[in-house]
Amino acid sequence: MTDKFPFTRVLQFNFEDEPGVYVHAVKGSDVVELAARIHANTVVIFARDAWGRAFYDSKISEKHAKLGSRDFLKEVVEAARKKGIRVVAMVGHTTNPKLYEKHPEWAQRRIDGSPIAMDTDPRLARGERMRWPLMCLNSPFLKHVAEEIREVLAYDVDGVFLDSFRYMPDLERACFCEYCRARYAKERGRELPSKEDWESAEYREAFEWRYGVNVNALRELYRVVKSTKPSAILAYNNHPAGWKGRANTIVEKAKEQLDVVFAECAEADYNPPGFIAEMVKLTRAVSGGKHVWASRNSFHAALTTTTTTPVAIKQGLREAFIAGGHPFYLVFSTTFCQNPDVERAAAEAFKELERLEEYMEDAEPVKYVGVVYSNRSRDWGGRRRPDHLTDSFRGFYYALTWAGLPVTFISDSELDAGAFKDYKAVVLANVQSMSEAAAKHIEGFVEEGGGLVATYTVSLLDERGVERMKPALSRLLGIEYGGLLKYPWSYLRLTKKHAVTDGFTDGQLLLWGDFDREFMERRVPEELAWHVRVTAADGEILGRVVEPIGEYGNEYENGRSPPPAGPELEAPAILVKELEGRVAYFTGQLGRLYWRLGLPGHERLILNSVRWVAGEPPARVIGPGLLQFEAYERDGQLVVYILNLTYSRRIVTRPNSALSRVWHSTADCLHPPREVVPLDDVSVMISKEYEVSRAYSPLTGECYGFENVDSGYVIRLGKLGEFKAVAVDLR
Repeated sequence: MTDKFPFTRVLQFNFEDEPGVYVHAVKGSDVVELAARIHANTVVIFARDAWGRAFYDSKISEKHAKLGSRDFLKEVVEAARKKGIRVVAMVGHTTNPKLYEKHPEWAQRRIDGSPIAMDTDPRLARGERMRWPLMCLNSPFLKHVAEEIREVLAYDVDGVFLDSFRYMPDLERACFCEYCRARYAKERGRELPSKEDWESAEYREAFEWRYGVNVNALRELYRVVKSTKPSAILAYNNHPAGWKGRANTIVEKAKEQLDVVFAECAEADYNPPGFIAEMVKLTRAVSGGKHVWASRNSFHAALTTTTTTPVAIKQGLREAFIAGGHPFYLVFSTTFCQNPDVERAAAEAFKELERLEEYMEDAEPVKYVGVVYSNRSRDWGGRRRPDHLTDSFRGFYYALTWAGLPVTFISDSELDAGAFKDYKAVVLANVQSMSEAAAKHIEGFVEEGGGLVATYTVSLLDERGVERMKPALSRLLGIEYGGLLKYPWSYLRLTKKHAVTDGFTDGQLLLWGDFDREFMERRVPEELAWHVRVTAADGEILGRVVEPIGEYGNEYENGRSPPPAGPELEAPAILVKELEGRVAYFTGQLGRLYWRLGLPGHERLILNSVRWVAGEPPARVIGPGLLQFEAYERDGQLVVYILNLTYSRRIVTRPNSALSRVWHSTADCLHPPREVVPLDDVSVMISKEYEVSRAYSPLTGECYGFENVDSGYVIRLGKLGEFKAVAVDLR
């Protein structure tokens, strides 16, 4: 058994406001007492905030004026030691207005020399002051952060937490300060490219170089931490859904320099149920399985001075845990002082998860389907619109998750190394950028009986973003590549009965496309209705592409609607083939369509194709409603978790265009879930590859009945409230 990771239930406490209204009122012992009451075993606090103010007696940073002679970090550490609670100090924020005042030359600068700020305040457009200038990692700022680390480690804290560096490769946010220009010229022998040109090898090289700046900074700070206090951990904020997803690449490249990766989930209230679990799995994939903290804010959306509903807090913290992460609860000082409900729901969840932690020791996720989340494809294929690529990954992920199937992510690094052979199937949803090594591993996987679902321009680019003459997986897919079929809308006609087309009528048409949500510069999203033009070298054709009769339809406002279907082409839309393993290939962007529209036809194609190539899952949940199902295998036992995401009154609305003010009322609203709808007749199916001897609840001790059926075992759970954990002993 491995040593138990001790930082498993985290309370982060921040003084978030610039005036520091409650700094005088909150003592370090107050924070530690809150942590103890909610059963947290770790406290994370700002040692230096984003305004550049220290909460300890620093020699290099100005202390927060409202602390007076107090040393808040010392107060927290001393109180925490008495309670057996660990302390991690947050430093190194790339925003540092105080330091900028002293050293404006250390700031990140645009091509025109103006400072780059984190601000998105609309007042900036009216010339008001910049609040959060970003400091450059190539400047002496990095040495300043290293000294901050040495200072806080002298307080005997248990670790250091770095916020996202926000040193980004995109040209509109890229730094061209004198330090960056000089370093690039020294290392590469040329000037930094000043124009965005994705076809240029020099531009792509500079793009990757900026990633390297982040990685080198993490490597240096990791060295500082370990040389100062070897037992201290270094955590880094990945923020996997922010910054165009670019920070996922930083973590993938710097994973050896990190002990913990923080999957900040600040966008959870705006995203689908299950988002926190998704971010945990993504972060575990790109970090090579590092420990992941995943946050559930105490507040709703950005309403930092109050709390959200108890259901949102409890289910969010549970999501982080059952996905294989460690729940991280963020509380701001204003909420703490103004709202007494800040701790009740968190205490209930943390107390429960504390009892379940032993069941996650040495547990590995049950391997069924791995959806490849390709950072390279997002960058080289997505370019200025990386969301168009990640939509494909997320579409497949959520279709499988909401069907109650075990699913997780696979990274580019894992593809390159062939570290996915334990899965039943791999999904390459428009994974455009792929190395030759990865392609060979995929071919070997299928030759050894593994399943593959692939879409659109899979493997058309190499790992550096250079287009190949034909996709690297052409032979495996059974296709001859002939370019792209470019339509504003298209259709797919199902032409043959097969397991992949099960549930559809003969000749059924499926719409392939959508109107553009902004509907300002274009009617339809780029490439959404396009298909790869292929001819079938072998295998079966199950569907063909159907042209539209025009550019757009006329039966709805301003041409948002699709035109009717026109002639059917010879061009295949779905191909399948059987080797030792099975392959299903869609010439269009099936995952992206499902992510945008959620239509049952697209979902059925996803589920049918995955089940056909992968076979029956080792475990799955059966029941009504929307369920998050996670399954783990440990010595002599399966552990499964079922989280009920069937919420009442979780309401998210938005207009059908960027012009929201033409509606009869405010077109956007965002309501948190109020309660979980109880569900009847929920069961877990365990395949016959296991032999079940007992099933019980680790939380209540309740034993569950099960029966042996042809395909395995059915464990009857009966009614499901918010959450169930089930331990399944195996013979």
